[in-house]
Amino acid sequence: MRYTIRRIAPGSALRVGCAVGWLVALCPALCLAVAAVQVLQRVNQAFVRIEPIDINVLGQPVARIDLLEILRLSDAARVVGRLVASVPATLLILTLLLMLVGAVVLAAALLLFCAGYNVLAAIGGGLQVDLQEHER
Repeated sequence: MRYTIRRIAPGSALRVGCAVGWLVALCPALCLAVAAVQVLQRVNQAFVRIEPIDINVLGQPVARIDLLEILRLSDAARVVGRLVASVPATLLILTLLLMLVGAVVLAAALLLFCAGYNVLAAIGGGLQVDLQEHER
């Protein structure tokens, strides 16, 4: 039997993209999340090392210079500190977000493929497939 695939339904491509996308994105998402957590830990270490500078004249404090406040990085330092304080939750949330992004990207790619195939199939007749029945 010979069949011709003349059209791929966009809804079907979207379902397949969402169903398979998270699985395809799982390993890269996990690797990127681990790398992001390591970067956050290094940034937190850098923020912790920045200490305010006290200026004393004859034993009396004259001024205090806080570089994080001057550079307006104190809020960022607090956020990074909170994220590093709960590494498992941060890792899980980042992994889930990256998996979601991967699923959306794969679904979009499949929708673009589906649209392109449908245009080409309308012009060229589509893909022909020969099927043979197996007897039991």
